[in-house]
Amino acid sequence: MKTQTLTNRAAGQIGFTLLELLVVVTLLAILATGALVAYDGADEKAQSSRAANTIGALDQGVRAYRAVTGAYPNQWDNLADPVTGNLPAGGDDFIPARLQEILGSLNIATAFADTTVNLSLEDYFEDGFGIDEIQHVFGGADGLHTVEPNRAHNEGTNPPDGSGNGAVETEFGDFLATGNLANGDPAFISILASDAFERGSTTTRLNCTVGGQSITATWGAVDDDGNRTPGIADPLVLNSINDALSTERCNLVLAVGFGGDAAQSTVDSSAGVVQAPTYTSKNVNPANQYARYIGLFLLAKGDKGTAGSGVQDLDASNFLARPRLLGFIDTEGNTIDMNIAEATRD
Repeated sequence: MKTQTLTNRAAGQIGFTLLELLVVVTLLAILATGALVAYDGADEKAQSSRAANTIGALDQGVRAYRAVTGAYPNQWDNLADPVTGNLPAGGDDFIPARLQEILGSLNIATAFADTTVNLSLEDYFEDGFGIDEIQHVFGGADGLHTVEPNRAHNEGTNPPDGSGNGAVETEFGDFLATGNLANGDPAFISILASDAFERGSTTTRLNCTVGGQSITATWGAVDDDGNRTPGIADPLVLNSINDALSTERCNLVLAVGFGGDAAQSTVDSSAGVVQAPTYTSKNVNPANQYARYIGLFLLAKGDKGTAGSGVQDLDASNFLARPRLLGFIDTEGNTIDMNIAEATRD
């Protein structure tokens, strides 16, 4: 006698039993869970891979442009508030949080005018970089107006209002010791905050300065109530970006964004970098935050600090005749190696 079929059960029952349905649902849940595990973090890995590729391509492109023209692209973005010290451009939310924890501000006019440095800003940047202009956002959040964040540094799309809020393009010679919002005079520029350990120590700081101006403070973190807590540069951050930069020496590193105008300044060259790539992640939204890649330029390098020195003040002898491009980081402060590691993690 044949076994009862699925469609000919006791009492004429047709279809699956409740137990069978539960087994099927359980199997589907197990398969779905396995798929989720397999693709867990896939978006983040893909983003890290794209960022690594972009950093590499942008680095090569800018170096090729430099090799062909003898100059770097012009009109980079100043990520610091140009008037108020220890604040990022565009207020608390414009610059992504992670970037605020490694970048800081330098009163570059005061530092360069100090007798220990005594360098002309205009001559140094034009002769050493081959660039003479830089772009700023004045007025904190008021200076962003309603334009897209990645166009906020462009004075054509974000022109100043009657109070000076908006984008202003200046020459390096226009930096003053005291910035002025209404007149569009900048004082501060964005740097990768730097400090170092005394030689032979991993805890005692050198307290790095340039022309008497501290370069150790980061913009820090902002809590839910809007209160800002400035941070102190970790010597290991700069060392992780470039192994040649010892944790036992002070370094002045300019950190400026490669925005749309910097890219457009290269269009007349055969080695032009005509696109300014945008960075996105779960932490960075280009709709309301700065989302360009950041160029890091070494301007000055100190000697290895000796025990008990306390403060190392970089002077004219520490400045490079030609500033050196260290490379690029993404808008969260990650290098190409960091992004590769994230993209290939298990």
